[in-house]
Parts: sequence; C-alpha cells; structure tokens
Amino acid sequence: MRRKLNVGLRNWLTATTLTLLVASNPLAFDDINFGDLTVSPTLNLRASLQYGTGINFGLGALDDIGERKRSTLFAAIKPGFTTSWKPKQIEAYGGFSAVLATTSLDGEISGQVARSGDEAFETDHAYFGWRTDRFDISFGGQEYTVGDGFIIGDGNFNQGGEDGQYWTGAFLAWRNSAIFKANLSHAKLELFWLRTDRDLGDSRVAGVNIETTETLSWGKFGAVFLEVLEGDRFNLDGMQAWSIRGHEVHHPNFPQLSFFGEFVLERGTDDDGGGRDNDATGWYVEAQYKFDALPWRPKFNYRYARLSGDEDNTNDNEEYRGLFYTIFKRDWDTWYQGEIAGEYHLFNQNQITHMLKAKVYPRERWALMVHYYSHDLEEPHYFTIPTRSTDWADEVNVGVEYFVGTRFYGYAGVAWSNPNSAAEEVFGEDDFTVLQGFVSYTF
Repeated sequence: MRRKLNVGLRNWLTATTLTLLVASNPLAFDDINFGDLTVSPTLNLRASLQYGTGINFGLGALDDIGERKRSTLFAAIKPGFTTSWKPKQIEAYGGFSAVLATTSLDGEISGQVARSGDEAFETDHAYFGWRTDRFDISFGGQEYTVGDGFIIGDGNFNQGGEDGQYWTGAFLAWRNSAIFKANLSHAKLELFWLRTDRDLGDSRVAGVNIETTETLSWGKFGAVFLEVLEGDRFNLDGMQAWSIRGHEVHHPNFPQLSFFGEFVLERGTDDDGGGRDNDATGWYVEAQYKFDALPWRPKFNYRYARLSGDEDNTNDNEEYRGLFYTIFKRDWDTWYQGEIAGEYHLFNQNQITHMLKAKVYPRERWALMVHYYSHDLEEPHYFTIPTRSTDWADEVNVGVEYFVGTRFYGYAGVAWSNPNSAAEEVFGEDDFTVLQGFVSYTF
C-alpha cells in the first residue's frame, strides 16, 4: 500500500537524500555471516534534477497548458538486504527492499506522470528462491529481464502517483513473480509468470524463454513466447507475443563489429478492447563498432527500429505495444529512445526511429556520449489523433557519465528536440530542451 508523507517528511527526505549523496564516501556495508547464512545489507540513494523549456514543443505541460518552463526534483532512499544460505549443493536465497520517494519543485516537466507532492513509501523487492548448478526457482517481487529488455524488462512504470517519482526509476522489481530456470547443455530454459504494478495495469504475464547460456563464437541468441493473461487497463488482455533475438552477433575474426536485433510478432485477441485481433510487428537492428586500440576507445552505434501503427479501414489492431520494456539494460538509450521522445511522447508505439550514437572514454571513470535521433510515425496518427504527416521530430542528446565501480553513478546532460510537421500538428512549433542530472550511490 502506498503511504502519504506529510510536507515536513517530504522535505526531510529530499534534503537527506541530497546531503548523503554529496557527503558519501566510497563506503560499503559489510556482509553479516551466521555460519552458512550470509546477510548483505544495502542502501541506495538517488536523486535527479531536470529543467525544461519549450515543454511539449511549446504547448506547455499537459496538466497546465501554457506553462512552458519547469523544474523537477526527484529523490529516493532505498534500504534493503539480500540473503544466501548454502550448506551443501543447494542454495536458498532471498532479498528485500523498500523505497521512500518523492517529487518536488514544479512536478514532472511534461505534466503527464508525476506531480509536485507525489510520494510513496512501499516495498520493491521481496523474494525468495532455491538454486543448484542445474535449476533455479524463485517467487515474489524481483527483477527479471529477457534479452536486453525490449519486451520483458521492468514491471514498474515509476509513475508519480503510484511510485512517488518518475525519471529516477527507484522501483525495479516486478510486483510478483514465479520463475523457473533450467541450465541445459548449451542453453538456458526459463518459465515465468509475472505481475506488474498498477501503473502498467496490474497485468499478469506468462511465458517461456530459451537462450544460449554463453556468448558463442558467433554471438548469443534467444526466443520467447508470452501471453498477457490480465491487462485490461491498456487493452492487453489476450495478447500473445513471439520474439527471436540476437546479441553481439559478429564474425569470430572481426569482433570489433557486432550486431543486435529482435523481431516481435504480437497476436491474440483483445478481449477487453472490442474483440479486435492483434496483428502487430516490432523490430530493430543495431550495428556497433568499437575502436578499442584508439585513445578514448570510441564506440559507434546505429539502430533502426520500426514499431507498427494501427491502420485505417481494417478490423485488426496493427498497433504495436511496447509492453514492459526497460530503461538501462545495455546502455543509457535502452529502451527509452531519446530523452524527449522516449520519455514523454512516443513510448515505442507507432514509431520509426533512426539512432546514431558516439561514445568515448577519456578517463577510466568518465564517458562522453552524443545521440542523434530521427523520429517518424509509422502511421499518420498520434494515439488516435489524426495527422497529415508522419514526420515527427529530430532529437540530439549530449551527456557525460561518471562511475565508481557499481556503487556510484552520475550523469549530466542536455536533450534538444526540434518538432517536424507531425509533432507541430499535435503540440506546437517550439524547440523542446531539457537539462538534467542524475546521481545514484549504493552503500
């Protein structure tokens, strides 16, 4: 149950989170051992600050049309622990975490998913399981991702009214789950049942995933089938999806060039949306080239993603739904494609996107990156709003990352988007700019 915080506690939470982040030394909690039982306590602090101008291409925040400038501060404190008990060949394990999160200043800048004063105090992880070298079975609120999170990545949308914040992604676990994993000779078989949070419609998803367990000489491959057993809030009930994917596919003698890709068919009957049959496709292909021998180790990526839109004058529903994609599986841009289009506008539906990315590492703990996106609509409409054009927007993201192992991560960047004719029809003609920073520290 989400619990409301009073104003004083909310201000204390924000101030405490920022103070601890600034004052944090590279410390970590020590494991606590009781014979074969190990308890590992953790504490994660995270905060983000955003400032937007020309919001929604000049239309303004959707909860206050005409307000074109906004500042947002998200803050979260997340204590937790993991346990492991391994007396012999079988290991029992578990974990727990809770999140205290809030949104302040003007509220989420686009005016869609978080308001100033939103807060939450709720559990995130709460799971237990058993595993051996051959199998792993677990239950409860836990993280689970298939591939790079294109369709199964995260059971939380992190919407302010439900989770107290948005952009920091403080909630990571599926609300509930039952997952069985079996290690085969050269592959891994997974059976899963997953339940999302209420922001994603309190959906129930069941499926099977199979993938190679190690990166083979030519890459890593996998396939998944899933069915949404309940998901009426977004008319997902009855949807079935088939997917095949490849990860770091390359020639053994030329590892600098690798490819990523996934192809998804969405079928089944939408029982809660008028009985329409789903007939959608979503796919992407991405090439990556690394210059590891050069100074700063530059890396370049190009991605083409095509996610079908609903066609006029058909009885079927051709609108691809992004389902339960995640934000940061492989890098900053997966799978929110663009800090403006991905965060506020397109949401991996009815979308064609070209991405060019360059990333360099000038120091051991530093990275610089530049992303360019060209966004189009696949069909001439924006969430049922007809448009005369499919040319949506161009977008540039520039960012710098700083990291200390897996404990500290910092990001500062700017996102700029110029509306093209379709976005001008829906929103406005102004450039949309966002300055943003994010910090996370785990003790």
